[in-house]
Amino acid sequence: MRCPTVSETLASLLALLPRGRAWQSNDGGPEPYRDAPFDPLSFDPLAFDTDSRQGSILYRFWEAVAHVVNFANERLCALALEMFCATQSETRDLWMAEYGLPDACDPFPDLCTKVAAQGGTRCEYFADVAARVGWSITCIEEMFRCSQALAGKARASRARAGGAVRPSCRLIIVVDVAGSPAFVGKLTRTPLAGRLRAGQRLSCGPSLVPLHCLLERMVPAHMEIDYRVI
Repeated sequence: MRCPTVSETLASLLALLPRGRAWQSNDGGPEPYRDAPFDPLSFDPLAFDTDSRQGSILYRFWEAVAHVVNFANERLCALALEMFCATQSETRDLWMAEYGLPDACDPFPDLCTKVAAQGGTRCEYFADVAARVGWSITCIEEMFRCSQALAGKARASRARAGGAVRPSCRLIIVVDVAGSPAFVGKLTRTPLAGRLRAGQRLSCGPSLVPLHCLLERMVPAHMEIDYRVI
């Protein structure tokens, strides 16, 4: 794609003029207007002569129109560049709003990276995206048969009081905190007063809130995530 220049726009406008002497099309079109560098009356016509034609007002008029048309062409060409993330500049605020940025939890904080993202549901994809923001993780998928929770599939004496239906799919995220530059904090946290319950450990695990926020944007909603730290 190439935008026309002012001279190209002017040539296209002059080519659309009607035919005839009134439009100077019989003599090659309107002559470009040029201010005379000297007064022709100061020279003897027998000693000095020229074949150049005098510039026309018609040419100057359509040249002014060509500048207006060329400005519109430039804006249209600039608009075409705004259709692609790699070349947009004037509509960046609209692009950011369209893709929900900035967002601290977004797995693709860069605009063009998010536009080009294809998405995925495999462990390798989750680990790759997490690695981009400084988390070293591996994941394990656990699948359960949930047919016993369907109508007509229950078996006698198999139900237990207080028992819960097992999830159909669980994703175990193993976090290597030593290999995760994004991890800041301590491996263990002291319990808060009033939060300790019977049977709990005296120390809490490390805080993985940024990782939780990141993966919740990518992992399918039907999967249960279990975080484990090494």
